[in-house]
Amino acid sequence: MNFFCRLFGHTWVPVTDNPKIAWNTKDDGQVLHASPSGETRFFDECVRCRERREVVPTRRFPAAKPAEAAKS
Repeated sequence: MNFFCRLFGHTWVPVTDNPKIAWNTKDDGQVLHASPSGETRFFDECVRCRERREVVPTRRFPAAKPAEAAKS
């Protein structure tokens, strides 16, 4: 932990780890298919000491409920 983090506290900023997408062909060699190398992870990272804590992202829009979809 940095001296300034101990003195003032951490300054958290949102950060994401976006894995790269590998583009490969199937057996026919004609069409490209995307295969991600991992999942996107969300973090809060301290600007001063680079300490990370993982964050579970909240959804902006809730998923449609099956009961509401059946009414429509």
